[in-house]
Amino acid sequence: MANHWERSAAKVLRTLMIAIAWTVLACGLALAGVKQQPAQGQQGQGQQGQGQQGQGQQGQGQQGQQGQQGQAGQQGQQGASTAPQPTKQEADDFEALRSEASTGLDPDRVIQLATDFEKKHPNSTMLSYADMFAASAYQLKGDVEKSIEYGEKSIKLKPDNLMTLIILADLLPTPQAMKGASATDKDKRLAEAEKNANDALQMIASPQFPKQPNETDDQLKKRKDALSSDLHSALGMVHLQRSSEGLTGPDKEELGKAEQEYKTATATAEKPNPQDYFRLGEAYSMDGKVDEAIDAFTKASQTGQGGPIQTYADQKIEDLKKRKAAASQPPAKQP
Repeated sequence: MANHWERSAAKVLRTLMIAIAWTVLACGLALAGVKQQPAQGQQGQGQQGQGQQGQGQQGQGQQGQQGQQGQAGQQGQQGASTAPQPTKQEADDFEALRSEASTGLDPDRVIQLATDFEKKHPNSTMLSYADMFAASAYQLKGDVEKSIEYGEKSIKLKPDNLMTLIILADLLPTPQAMKGASATDKDKRLAEAEKNANDALQMIASPQFPKQPNETDDQLKKRKDALSSDLHSALGMVHLQRSSEGLTGPDKEELGKAEQEYKTATATAEKPNPQDYFRLGEAYSMDGKVDEAIDAFTKASQTGQGGPIQTYADQKIEDLKKRKAAASQPPAKQP
């Protein structure tokens, strides 16, 4: 499997920006309790002020300035009443970290701020989010192992940190994460990625999934679809990796699952990721479905026009057409 474009800068930045937006939504209430106004004042005050079990990403509403969103808002109020409030210095330090991360310009600075935050505030209810920002920054740098390390620290502190679940689901099954790992470690990573992806999908589908202030139903659906598409893509990679573990060739059952996940990923996204079409083409090709593979690689080439994926997809199409032509030739007559 081609892997040198696997972590494209555009996809990493998109993941990081979604993480920033989600953290504004999840952390606003705790910061508001210190500053009397939400950090950055924009996107959704508080999901339970960080760290209450089960409330993290499952729709704690925009209480505080924005008011309650039904049951989600009530849950947010419950979390706010029992969670320890951050000190002003803690809130200021976290705001500096989040502000730096929002630029996406200096991942090393984000990592340093996250490290400093952990040292200064080891018991902070926002520590899971600080580790999440560090994981995103390492992901932006292309350091898969460090990104996974910080992602797992984040999820250990807060198992329902949605964006960390997405980051880990996305990274764990990649060729980079699989490289050099033992068979046992590969299986563990794939199982963890599958669980993280399915947990995140359940949270996104929940009626308590929080709506941002002034967000229309259509905008909410598009946001949920974008997150879900990434998760189905991650599940596709899980099954694609497992399909290659067959002793007598590709595992047909796993290939079928990979095909279905990538089809769902491309069908769900408003603007499908060309990488998902490319991986779908790989699955079809390994499954002996030449026509379907050509179609998927053609879509990868079209949606990835001007980038490296177009080059790789076009080469795959040429190879498959040659393969198809050779298969259609009658066998040579024996002398």
